[in-house]
Amino acid sequence: MADNNDSNLLTIKEALNDQYNIVTVLADIIVNRGKGKIGRVERISKLMKILVCAMKEHKTYINDLKDLDIDLLCSSARLYDIGKIFIPDSILNKPDRLTSNEFEIMKTHSIKGENIISEIAFQTKANVEFFNHAKLLAGYHHERWDGNGYPRKLDRLNIPIHGRIMTIIDVYDALISERPYKQPFTPVEAGKIIVDSAGEMFDPLITDVFFEIKDQIYNV
Repeated sequence: MADNNDSNLLTIKEALNDQYNIVTVLADIIVNRGKGKIGRVERISKLMKILVCAMKEHKTYINDLKDLDIDLLCSSARLYDIGKIFIPDSILNKPDRLTSNEFEIMKTHSIKGENIISEIAFQTKANVEFFNHAKLLAGYHHERWDGNGYPRKLDRLNIPIHGRIMTIIDVYDALISERPYKQPFTPVEAGKIIVDSAGEMFDPLITDVFFEIKDQIYNV
């Protein structure tokens, strides 16, 4: 009986690994379409794990994090920008700054990402926790601490912790990445921008943890 249980657990683990591998490939395709760098989604996942583990160590929002499966959370982060699959190439890869109308279209990727993930979860009946994490990361990673973000214009602790963490990782990664309209910042330059934006764009407590572990972040 134990052997059958072990075999069933192995089958489930293999199925989950296959699921995550498919997710990674899909996310990489989306990033590459946006002239990103293949492997960027892995960097996002690694950055999130470093930051979340440090938050737990510092007991920052520990009640929100203590029961989370960190590996599952960080794996789901690969899907946070999946809504960009619906953004036209002319906007996604524009070499200049977006017009106000183009930016409004770009902003729709958060809600569209949520909707895609909901549909995948419904159709596959796959890991509920994984997709719940992914939906929160996709839907709230452009909210700002001061309430001037999108799509819901939430502020402070009204933003789910998934969004408050993801926005720091997303902005840092965007700053150090080459884009059609800009050259990359160095990790140190990007880190300074993050820290200087605490209490405005970013949750100040999470930003404090980011600063404490900045050397780990910069080496990813």
